[in-house]
Amino acid sequence: MPESVDIAALTARLERLETAEAAREVTWRYATAVDTVDFELLAGVFAEHGSLTTRRGTIRGRDSIVAYYRPALADPVGRKHFLANQKVTWTAPGRATVESYFLFTYAGNGSSTIGWGNYVDTVEVVDGVGSIVDKTISIDVHADSRAGWGGETE
Repeated sequence: MPESVDIAALTARLERLETAEAAREVTWRYATAVDTVDFELLAGVFAEHGSLTTRRGTIRGRDSIVAYYRPALADPVGRKHFLANQKVTWTAPGRATVESYFLFTYAGNGSSTIGWGNYVDTVEVVDGVGSIVDKTISIDVHADSRAGWGGETE
């Protein structure tokens, strides 16, 4: 053990680690909220001033984001998101960016869908809890698993 410990350096390191973990955890809450169609949980995922960008454009504000998801999640299908290869980059005290690959499945109502893509989340951490300030969703493949994904996709 060194004779002197740099408390300021340790404190800064701890803040970076805690910010990174809170950022990773909020991505789990997002996937869980979508998979379980839990709009209260989904609202808690996004910052009040948050934004969501998809191929359809950008939605701003927590209430508008939740309203966007209501019809999108209305179909009674089984959903599951799998987050993989997450890279968390600390950007400032209480802020981080999380880049994730994701895989998703939908089944039911005569559908059997598989797809994958990327999420990029800018996260703000307040009192140890992460909120998504900006989420960008890029879908690479969205295909009927019965037909395969080697051909044209949506």
